[in-house]
Amino acid sequence: MSADSQAEVDVWQKLADDVTAKYPNITVKLETTAYKDYYNKLTTQAAGNDLPCIAGLQAQRMADVGSLYMPLNDKLDGLVNIDDYDSSIVDGLTDGGNLLAVPYDLGPYVIFYNVDMFKAAGIEEPQPGWTYDEFLAAAKALTKDGKYGFAIDGTPDMWLPFVLSIGGTYLDADGSPDLTNPKVVEGFTTVVDLATKEKVAPALPATGASNWPSDQWRNGNVAMVIDGPWQLINARNTVDFEVGLTTTPAIDGKSVTTMSGTGFGITQSCSNPTEAAQAISVIIGKDSQEYIAKEGRGFPAYKAAQQYWYEVADVPTAKAAIDKALETVDPFRTAPGWNRVNSLMQQYAVQAFNGQATPEEVLQQVQDGYK
Repeated sequence: MSADSQAEVDVWQKLADDVTAKYPNITVKLETTAYKDYYNKLTTQAAGNDLPCIAGLQAQRMADVGSLYMPLNDKLDGLVNIDDYDSSIVDGLTDGGNLLAVPYDLGPYVIFYNVDMFKAAGIEEPQPGWTYDEFLAAAKALTKDGKYGFAIDGTPDMWLPFVLSIGGTYLDADGSPDLTNPKVVEGFTTVVDLATKEKVAPALPATGASNWPSDQWRNGNVAMVIDGPWQLINARNTVDFEVGLTTTPAIDGKSVTTMSGTGFGITQSCSNPTEAAQAISVIIGKDSQEYIAKEGRGFPAYKAAQQYWYEVADVPTAKAAIDKALETVDPFRTAPGWNRVNSLMQQYAVQAFNGQATPEEVLQQVQDGYK
């Protein structure tokens, strides 16, 4: 599994030890690497026929590495009731009817907002399900004195909700990126216009720096940003203002957001799939998911454990926002090499947000670059 801190390593080690406590004949050896290197390492190990039996799998990486995992449909009987897990991430980890990983966490992208800035501007806090017009009006009222109402960049996770909410699709019938169809252009243009026409979002730095919008929000320079629940507890503990959550704005009565989430699967080369399934049933089981939630490590996929995460998060608006977002969340399927789409959007979107190219021109550049 990926891990970017000793705290994460400690969590995974505890869960590995819990497997042996329940199944004394099974020992789980933990191996971690930083998230940025995780999937490169996984494919390198696959090429060397050195894959571990159990490996983490993010839903957005299914198109790239899903073939390394075996279907779990008939391996979980009596061990895991998949109905206990949020259906959106179960869907996201299923390919052609085959469940490739049992979900560990999930998160729909929602809007994080600075409650203090809303109060100072005399604006009511946004309610889940709010409209695009309400969002834009708030962003305008919050844009003053060198501060902005909203910040966003070219990362698809952030602007695809504006495409999905107008009924758009970003993959063609073959599952390849289709970034130049009219709905994608319309949705992306709506987002770019927030910076170039409405002037409620700042222009992007020339470097297109990753996480720049979230940094601007944490520093109090903007009032709203799109992010996932996994950032909530850390954000609440590191900013000097009250944090609120709400849904991405509804367009013509419809709000559809993207999501992310990860699970544990069994690799195709595993010689002990029965024991691996038993181990996974502990690693993502009820007790483990409650432990993860109480530690604040991630928003649990196990539905009954989510209440504990909300208690730790201690943000009054979180539950209503996340519950509402999950009602219509898109499983966010991707194409092989989707990371290239991400990197190209980071590179070229700066031109659109700074008025140097049209949104359509940028999307065409990305589409051509992906091919």
